Amino acid sequence: MLFVQVVLGGLATVLGYPVIYHIIWGGVTFVVLIIATVYAVRELGSKSTLFRTGIAAIADYVVQIILGFVALGLNNDAVVVVHLTNAFVLGVLVTYLISFADSAEKASASLHPHTPKISPGTM
Repeated sequence: MLFVQVVLGGLATVLGYPVIYHIIWGGVTFVVLIIATVYAVRELGSKSTLFRTGIAAIADYVVQIILGFVALGLNNDAVVVVHLTNAFVLGVLVTYLISFADSAEKASASLHPHTPKISPGTM
């Protein structure tokens, strides 16, 4: 989702596509990030690294939204570059979030295998 967001932002900046697509997709992406973070806290608790990474990504996304609207309002190239750079920081955070979730799922599966157990007398 973030890759599409970067592409839409680039299309708006470089090729003059309407910025509304970038804004709408950004809103959808933000909602998905919030849902994933809520899911993480429900499954793993508020002390989990996954939840804390999600909160950090949400905070960075809020900064990203502010930077985006400042860049749009001021039409300043320096702010646009900071907005783009922060997008890559956000990408690293979200990649870590996904990677950690995958690692946690694999660790959980190894601790709690879901293989059916058949007692010896039933066969």
